[in-house]
Amino acid sequence: MKSVLINSNLPLVSVVITTHNRLNLLKRAVSSVNSQNYKNIELIVVDDHSDDGTKEWCQNQSFKYIYIPNNESKGGNYARNLGIKSSMGEYVAFLDDDDYWIHDKITKQVQLILSKDCALVYCGRKLEIVNIDNTVSFKDILPNPSYKDDMKRKILKTICCTTSTIIIKRQSLIDVGMFDENLKFWQEYELTIRLAQCTPFFYVNEPLTVYRIDVGDSNRLTNKFYSWKKAVSYIYQKHKDLYSQLSIWEKFGVRTLVWTDAKIRAKASGLHFYYIKYRILSILSKIYNLINMIINGEMDRIKNKILR
Repeated sequence: MKSVLINSNLPLVSVVITTHNRLNLLKRAVSSVNSQNYKNIELIVVDDHSDDGTKEWCQNQSFKYIYIPNNESKGGNYARNLGIKSSMGEYVAFLDDDDYWIHDKITKQVQLILSKDCALVYCGRKLEIVNIDNTVSFKDILPNPSYKDDMKRKILKTICCTTSTIIIKRQSLIDVGMFDENLKFWQEYELTIRLAQCTPFFYVNEPLTVYRIDVGDSNRLTNKFYSWKKAVSYIYQKHKDLYSQLSIWEKFGVRTLVWTDAKIRAKASGLHFYYIKYRILSILSKIYNLINMIINGEMDRIKNKILR
C-alpha cells in the first residue's frame, strides 16, 4: 500500500490525519486517502498517544507516522501543526480520523486551486449521522454560494468549512501561524479568519467529505458546552479589531452564528436551560438568514428550505 504516488506533473499534496484511540475509524480514513485518484499524495498520521493498537498498526504501514507521548500531548491543533511542519507538499489537506473522503476530492480541489490561483479551496459535506439506535443516515450539505471570493468580512459570521473539507497552500498556512494551539473548538473558524485576510476562498460544489456525527457519544469534544463558550470568547478577543469593523447588521450575523451552534451543543450536553434559551434565539438566526438570502437573490435556496 503506497501513500505517496509520484507524478511530477502534479503538485504534491500532504494529507495530515490526527488520531486518538479510533483505530477502526482511522483505517477507514487512511483507506479513503489511498483510494484518491489524485496521483501525488504524501500521507502523514499524527497519533496523539493512542493505546488501542493504533501505534502498532501504523508502524507497519508505509505512510509517515508521528507518535506523541502522553506527557507531550497538547491537543488536536498541536498535532495538526506537527503534521504541517513535517510535510513536504506544496498544499496541505486535513482529515479527522472519524471522517473520510470521496475518491476524487483532492483531484477536484487541486484543479480549482490551480485555476483560481488562490490559497484555499473547500468542498461540501455528506453528514454520516450515527443515531442512538446505531442506525446511520446521510445528509448532503453544500456550500453557501455567498461564501467565496473575498471573505475578509463574511468569514467572521460563518463557519463555511470544516477541517476535513479544506486544502490550503502550505506556505500560506505557515505565514498566518498555522492552527492556534490554545483552541480546542472552532479551530477551523479561527484559522479561516486569518487566511481570509490574505486570500480569496473558493469551493467545489459537491459533498466530497463524509463527516461523521455520533449522536450518542456524549464524550465528543463537540459536546463540551462550557469549554466551547470560552473558546468563542477567546476568538472574539483575538480578532476584536476585525469584529469592530463590522456593521450592526453584520455583527448580528456573528451573534446568530453563535446562537445556532450553542443550541446544538447545549442539547448534546443535556443543558436544558441553555438549550431553550438558544432555541428561542436561533429563531432570530433563521429570520436573519432568510433576509440575507432575499438580499442576495438566492430564491432557489429559499424554495429548498420551504420544501424541507
